Amino acid sequence: MLNAPHLIHTHRVAAGISQRELARRAGTSSATLHRYEAGLVDPTTGTVNRLLHACLPRRRRWASVAELAQALDGELQPETGGAWRLIGEFIDDDRGADDHELALSVADAPGPTGAPRALALAAALAEHLCVLRQLVPPSWTQVIVEVLPWWFVAGDGFNALALRESPPSFARRGIFVTGGALERT
Repeated sequence: MLNAPHLIHTHRVAAGISQRELARRAGTSSATLHRYEAGLVDPTTGTVNRLLHACLPRRRRWASVAELAQALDGELQPETGGAWRLIGEFIDDDRGADDHELALSVADAPGPTGAPRALALAAALAEHLCVLRQLVPPSWTQVIVEVLPWWFVAGDGFNALALRESPPSFARRGIFVTGGALERT
């Protein structure tokens, strides 16, 4: 017979997360999770599976900026605009990461790609995320690859705004973005 309270509690503690964090990850309330762990309410098998799955380490879509740069290369070649979707995914992954995880994800320099924009974009993103957390950016980001002609990501109608709002890590590489391009909701 399944001892759901013990199973949920044991996995949560082994994962090193609080009831509140597990509830957030699993999409339930912390009060409900408390009732499950206390044995006051019997969760369904599907709920137990969802809770145990939420105890697993967070999965990143992109393990590193080096991996992201290769994908950016493919998205930039036909100028599809999909590169900013990938950047957004990396920023989303970073939002839930601690400083150590971010440092690991930006540590390795990307290999050569066919698009200088991909390397410049990867370096700008790595440096920008480190600066936001007051971490020292990896040394490979200090080798500046400048995009010529300058790249205004938001389009011609927003050039002046992008010139003003673009973070230094992007601007010094010739990549100009509006402030909202790097903000995720």
